[in-house]
Amino acid sequence: MMPNQPVITRTATAPVLTTKDNQNSLLSPPIVNPRPQLQFKLAKQRPLHFKARLTQFDLSNTDSSNDAFRGFYTLFWIAMGLYVIQAIVRCYEQEGILLSLGFYRLLSQDGMALLISDIFMVSLTLFSVLFSKMFIWNVLPYETVGFIVQHICQALFLFLNIYWTFWRDWPWVQSGFFTMHTIVMMMKMHSYTALNGDLSVKLRRLRQLKTELPKLIAANKDKADNKSIQHVEAEISFLEEEMVHGNTRFPNNVTVKNFLDYLLVPSLVYWMEFPRTARVRVWYVFEKTTATLGSFLMLYVTTERYILPKLYDPSMSEPRVILELLFPFMINYLFIFYIIFECILNAFAELSRFADRNFYDDWWNSVTYDEFARKWNKPVHHWLLRHVYAESMQSYKLSKPNATFITFLLSSLFHELVLVIVTRKIRLYMFGIQMLQLPMIVIGRMPLFRKRFWLGNTFFWLCMLFGPPLLGILYCREAFWASWASPRIPNAI
Repeated sequence: MMPNQPVITRTATAPVLTTKDNQNSLLSPPIVNPRPQLQFKLAKQRPLHFKARLTQFDLSNTDSSNDAFRGFYTLFWIAMGLYVIQAIVRCYEQEGILLSLGFYRLLSQDGMALLISDIFMVSLTLFSVLFSKMFIWNVLPYETVGFIVQHICQALFLFLNIYWTFWRDWPWVQSGFFTMHTIVMMMKMHSYTALNGDLSVKLRRLRQLKTELPKLIAANKDKADNKSIQHVEAEISFLEEEMVHGNTRFPNNVTVKNFLDYLLVPSLVYWMEFPRTARVRVWYVFEKTTATLGSFLMLYVTTERYILPKLYDPSMSEPRVILELLFPFMINYLFIFYIIFECILNAFAELSRFADRNFYDDWWNSVTYDEFARKWNKPVHHWLLRHVYAESMQSYKLSKPNATFITFLLSSLFHELVLVIVTRKIRLYMFGIQMLQLPMIVIGRMPLFRKRFWLGNTFFWLCMLFGPPLLGILYCREAFWASWASPRIPNAI
């Protein structure tokens, strides 16, 4: 159990860490607008809900450690350990070495240039602080030209990094990593500048109202009950609440230190103040680092021994390849999920003392694909929900179905972008399969599936089993085999 974990409650706009002394006094959130019928000029921020919680597979999570199926979790890792030993023995019998290093040589190619490029790319995001300062100084008013400049700079940031990837002509692993990290940094930049831009508009409005209020009172001092004064006072109260997240007040958050902290926090959505744990546990970081290395070893063995040989074997038919790759691809999918969402994000959360570690829910119990989209990648889901889905309805007045379509469209385009850069070809296979989730959501909501969990969950898992091998064939066989796999066809297992 995580020691000294804070209890977190909510105000109308921000998470607040509470202690036992003041917990009872904060059971009811303060009322920001005592007159709900009043309409203010600026809209209220969409609130974020934080609370201290652990991931479901975290060993320090007492809820999971007392789960009735915890023995299967132990069995899985024992089986994976024996699986690696079996693969190493096979490799030694067939090739005289414990483990082939062909995939490692591919992974390590041009590693120093990739590291320097990645550090430089991340450092470029610091310009977000300067942009936010310019919003505050009214050099770039956010509501007129600021948001346009914001989107142009983000598009330029993405384009330049993609161009650099093509210019370096990195292999697919390096290209994929650098592109995905670029997209993640762009999402963080957008959330940071969008919130600060919105608050800069509200800050100017607040200052304007505070200047006008004394004049309004003086002009109406003979009137006992003036609705205009009451309205202005209520709007000032509302804007004052918007300026504060926890113990941090805008624009005091617009600093390089605060932005660097946000880069380290495993959240794509920016908030001026995040819930924190009491301290960094060194042993916990070591545990997650060890788990990352062990899981990556299993990922490497599966890729090197069971996936690449099948993908690059021209004598094997496509249906046979799909059948052979069902379990290797699913194993890799699970390991990639575990490495990212259980190991890496938890390690960064521990280093930044980020308390809310709800990076995923029980996506394996999904019945429909919209449920899967909500549960399996919570950081991206929260970003899309706040900056695409909700924003498209609020700013562009889209209906919920149209906002859902736009959200899936943007997500599909980003997924396809990564594969275009990795394969150097435009095929739209991934885009098509991603967009197919929309009709599959409709199918999954039919009473036939909703009333029969086992049937909906079976349909979900069949799609997950056959989808990745199919994508592997569509992209890898066409894009890679002719270019760099033909000189080196691995020995069949």
